[in-house]
Amino acid sequence: MSYVTIEDFQVRYENTVPYGDNSRIQALLNDACALASDITDTEYADGLTIPGAIIASVCAAVRRAYENPTGLQSETIGDYSWRGAAVGGSVGVYFTDAEEKAMRRAVGKSAGGYVELEGMLPATEDAAQYLSVVGSDEPVLYFAQDDLL
Repeated sequence: MSYVTIEDFQVRYENTVPYGDNSRIQALLNDACALASDITDTEYADGLTIPGAIIASVCAAVRRAYENPTGLQSETIGDYSWRGAAVGGSVGVYFTDAEEKAMRRAVGKSAGGYVELEGMLPATEDAAQYLSVVGSDEPVLYFAQDDLL
């Protein structure tokens, strides 16, 4: 379900979408809103205020998908040449890294991680100490304050 309306989209792009394309725009808005909800881990229901960064990012993603559905990257007219999207490239509804960052920031989320610490580790001379990192299989080497002296 889309929480950004066709009217939100049309107002940003000067009513350039013909009425006959409204069902396509609505489908693209549904897709973009679903992706935005996954990125921000936030679902919007009626009556909730939607941050402007999310509405703007959804509309920008829909515009890209609407205006360039095949992911055309370049085209030359003299001695005709054409280049489509690379494999795994930008075709359909997608968000740029900057848009994803702006949406996360708008809902107070961060893409950064964290390390969980549990108390002090004893410093030993004969063995290195390691910390386990949440979400990673690789431990981080830990140096006690005494090791730095």
